[in-house]
Amino acid sequence: ETIAANLGSMATPIGNPQNLYLYSAYGIGLGQFAWAVLPYAALSLALLLGAMAFGKNEPLSGEILQEQQGPKGEELLRALLPFLLLLALCLLVVFRVLPYQPVLTAVAAVIFLVNRKLFREVDYFLLLTFLFFFIFIGNMKRIPEVSGLLTSLVEGRELLTGILASQVISNVPAALLLSGFTKQYRELIIGTNLGGLGTLIASMASLISYKYIVRCAPQQKGRYFGIFTLGNIAFLICLGALYWVLP
Repeated sequence: ETIAANLGSMATPIGNPQNLYLYSAYGIGLGQFAWAVLPYAALSLALLLGAMAFGKNEPLSGEILQEQQGPKGEELLRALLPFLLLLALCLLVVFRVLPYQPVLTAVAAVIFLVNRKLFREVDYFLLLTFLFFFIFIGNMKRIPEVSGLLTSLVEGRELLTGILASQVISNVPAALLLSGFTKQYRELIIGTNLGGLGTLIASMASLISYKYIVRCAPQQKGRYFGIFTLGNIAFLICLGALYWVLP
């Protein structure tokens, strides 16, 4: 599921934060973005379907899942309508039709009026961790020695540096850091998306899933880590090989 979250998100500009950032930072169009990622998204889908077909079914370890009764029909539609409208506004910002400032204000105001408890459920610690990461990286980019070193390291090796940097600082900060030192957006988009595979800190999805395992099934975290690592390496090798095959 974690691998699917990392790979499925690469298919669109709004699928994950680094895609949204790079799509905006380089000012590219949907066609250019699709040309960069769709071959890898297609192979990812084929690999995931294969893993599902050949994987064995395992029962949930003693957990009992109770179906929750939620709103239905018109009640559900009324509950969803404000959020669907907000989503439409956000998509117009992504596609450069509306400025983000009024939309950001509208989103915060509508959520406060409709379901303000959502503000209490946000993982602010995780968001602050990434925020301070961005501040740190922005400061590092302003140091001439670091800037010169990164330019020499990144130029011509965008895909490899994107993958490797993601393993130690996560793929979103890696995209933010490396984008200032190359104009080769295609390789950087591919590298930071594939870079979400690998270590636990390579992507936010991996951190969230491991945090869930530690909280809900701490006795299985070692087994999970082993399966997670083997699966990530296998997918990374297959998708990395595709880069060398494609023209």
